[in-house]
Amino acid sequence: MRVNKILLAASAVCAAVLVSAVTEVRAQAPPPPVKHETADKADADMTARCQAMMAEREKKLAEMKTSDARLDALVATMNAASAADKANATAAVVTEMVAQRRSMRTGMDRMQHGAMGHMMEHMRGGKPGMEHCPMMKSMGDARH
Repeated sequence: MRVNKILLAASAVCAAVLVSAVTEVRAQAPPPPVKHETADKADADMTARCQAMMAEREKKLAEMKTSDARLDALVATMNAASAADKANATAAVVTEMVAQRRSMRTGMDRMQHGAMGHMMEHMRGGKPGMEHCPMMKSMGDARH
């Protein structure tokens, strides 16, 4: 009988502590964010970010074309080189390829991080959604 009273008292204390903790956590929770922007401004900001990402993508594509041309020139030099100069020309091609690969990896990592953040903005923002993103539309057009 005494054990039952102890268990009942312990349960009551635990329940009181739990209710108190939940109430305190709710009181400390920050209020939901207040939107100060109008929907039109938010849409315009998102569109501007989409356009900035598209411009960055176009810049990277242009850089890749320049890198390809540089590599093509080195390969042409290598292919035309005499036996004595062939090793140096081949080394120049390999060195350029390694430098370009490193640069591309760094750029891809940066762009992937940016693209994921951009997609998350679209998902959080509701409007305009991913289906309205100019960058996603242009990438979809490129695949077809």
